[in-house]
Amino acid sequence: MGRPRVTRTRRDLGVNPTPLRGCLYWVTIPGEPRTKRRPALVVSVDARNRLANDVLVIPASTRLRVAPTHVRLRRGTGGIRMDSVLKCEQITTLPKDLLSESALGGPLSQGLLEEVERGVLRAIGVAMD
Repeated sequence: MGRPRVTRTRRDLGVNPTPLRGCLYWVTIPGEPRTKRRPALVVSVDARNRLANDVLVIPASTRLRVAPTHVRLRRGTGGIRMDSVLKCEQITTLPKDLLSESALGGPLSQGLLEEVERGVLRAIGVAMD
């Protein structure tokens, strides 16, 4: 007969089960010089976010340097506390357990998400009109 199968949910494992595309979360990025939390935007699609153990994110910075791959966020946008930029050239994959359980606020507008998509495309060298 064997042992009964025990099914563990992501909630049992202490992992954020469903981060949402377009929302900002507090994250810890491994390998940064100092361990600190920073806001990051989830850009992977929701279906992937439900099924995978990791998500694609773009980190935010309060150093407001202008660059073709940066998207400016004003304080309060998506729950962010200070004026910031999303650094689209630093898109990365993080395990869900490095994200806060809840988003900082609501999702970014469609217009801002399209700016982020253009920033990512510029970062990987796709020609833009």
